[in-house]
This record gives sequence, structure tokens and C-alpha cells, in this order.
Amino acid sequence: MKTLSMKFMVAATMATFIYGCGSSSSEAPPPDEPTTGSITISLTDDPWEDAMEMVLHVTGIEMGHTDGSVVMIDMGGGGMSIDMMQLQNGEFSMLADNVEVPMGQYEWMRLMIDPSQSHIDLASTGGRHGMQMGGIDPSQSHIDLASTGGRHGMQMGGDAENGLEVMHDFEIGQSQHSEFMLDFDIRRGVQHHDNGMMGGEYRLHSAMRMIDMSQSGGLMGTVDPSMIDVNHPECDDAPGGNWAYLYHGDVTEPDDIADVDTDGMPGPIGADRIDMDTMTGEHRYHFGYLDPGQYRIAVTCSGEWDEVGDDDHPNDPDGQFDFHMFSGPMDVMAGQMHENNLGP
Repeated sequence: MKTLSMKFMVAATMATFIYGCGSSSSEAPPPDEPTTGSITISLTDDPWEDAMEMVLHVTGIEMGHTDGSVVMIDMGGGGMSIDMMQLQNGEFSMLADNVEVPMGQYEWMRLMIDPSQSHIDLASTGGRHGMQMGGIDPSQSHIDLASTGGRHGMQMGGDAENGLEVMHDFEIGQSQHSEFMLDFDIRRGVQHHDNGMMGGEYRLHSAMRMIDMSQSGGLMGTVDPSMIDVNHPECDDAPGGNWAYLYHGDVTEPDDIADVDTDGMPGPIGADRIDMDTMTGEHRYHFGYLDPGQYRIAVTCSGEWDEVGDDDHPNDPDGQFDFHMFSGPMDVMAGQMHENNLGP
């Protein structure tokens, strides 16, 4: 096993905060001492084979304090449009850079999205689709997909009434700086809903993790060619099948990505498309921004048959989806990218 130092690229923008919607914290220091810390928040994305472009327009960030108050970080200038398809394999976009916020304990963070300036372009449909999210006009959101060759609008699901929310306990220390990464899983977070209208709706769901960058590590490595679809007799060699699924180390059997869990098994906490390195010919996976601990990885070469709306494992209704290996537990330590090569 090889351990590498983690390196990150940054695209920065400034933000300011507005504090309100609740009482002041009982943990506040005396008046002559600082009552704030600072925070940096960035956004990254997991891959999705079908999306050519997926633009989210972020207008602000809300943070829920344990005292019931809400801190609002306003993006300023009308917000920023981010193509999530450019934020993969460790790339990210900085949403708030060293912004001063009230100190204390927090329970959640929420990205405020303007769907009217967002979109998705899908390869499978060949068009651009708008989005919707509860209580927000979706006319400015879209996603561009490779399979459809066009742009698609979106709608927000009911579980994301005011934005993309992640429940996560964190602390802003007095006069201290904290840095967090929000990892959005586009494959689970953008779901198609057939409403009887042409094309149906594309809705955003809160499929997001939050990582403390002071504790962040990662996993990467090669995948044996025998598990790649063009070399595996049980797999269709059409594009989009080769995926690595990430699980916590105590999971004993891998499960699929399902909107509704019917088998009681924990699904993946992330998924990464297995790509071939054109320089070396190796097939590689990459999971960055992981909390310290143990993880396991499952490999499939039939990932295109793992449909978010269905429970496809272990009894795929289409008879196509299956896993071809499940690793043992692998350690992740803060500040280190661990290389583990996967074989059958």
C-alpha cells in the first residue's frame, strides 16, 4: 500500500454572512472577547456517465446552530453557477473563503439553489432539462447529459424543500478557522420522475456528504482488467458499466443505489466511475475527501443497470446488475491518499 500527500486545486470566490432567525448562543464569551470564527466551504461532485453538463446556481449557504438560529452566508452578486461535471477526481469549487461566522455548535448545512438558473444536459435524452426544488422557481437550473445530447431542466424533491441539505454536527471555534467540503452525489441527487408530461421532471435530492478538511483522507488505485466490462463475459461492453462503490468498513455485503431501500442492507456512501488512464492503460478509481476510518469497495462492470429507482441487488429485475468483487476493510487516515489496487 502506498500513501501519498493530498493536493487540491481551488477556484475561489468571496462571501459574506448574515446572522438571524433565533436567539443568541448561551456559549458566547464575555463582550471583550471574540464571538466569531471563520469558515471555508467548497463543493465537489461524484461522476455520472449520463450527464454531459449539470449546472447548479448557488445563491447562498445556510448553517443551523444548535440554539435554533440560522447563519446565512450570502454569495453576493446574484450567486454563482457551477458545472458539477467539472468537479470530479479531486477538483472542487470554493463557495465561501475564510468567512467570519458566529462561533458555536452547528447541526446542519444547506446549499441554497436557484433552479431557474440551473440545468442538466443528458446524453440519454439528447436535450436540456430544467429542475425544481420545493418552494423555488426551477426555471434557471439545468443539466447537460452525454446520452441525450441536450440540456434538461430539473425539479427539487420534497426532501430538499429549501435547498440541498446535509445533517452534520460541527463546531466553529472562537477565533479559529474551519474548512469543509460538500460532496454532492449527482447519480443519487438527480432523479427522473415521470409525471405524465413530455420528458417528465428532473428533481434534485439532498444526496450530499460533508467532510472536515482537517481530517480528510482518501483512497485510490487500479482495478484489475479482468473486472472491466470489455474483458468480462457477464457484462455488456456498452459505455457506463465500470464503477467502484464505496462502503463503510463494517458493511458485510455490498448493496446497490436505491431511492427506496427494501432489503435492509446499507447502500454505498459514494460511487466512482472507473476510468482508463490513457498514459498507462490502467483502469483506476478515486475517492477523495473521506473521514478517517475503515472503508470497503465493491466493483461492478454492469453499473448502467443499477437504476436509482429500483432495488437492483441481489435480485435485479432486469437480470443484469451484479457486483464482481468486494474488498476487505481499508484504512483511511487524515491528510493521506492511500493507494489500494483491487483484484478479483
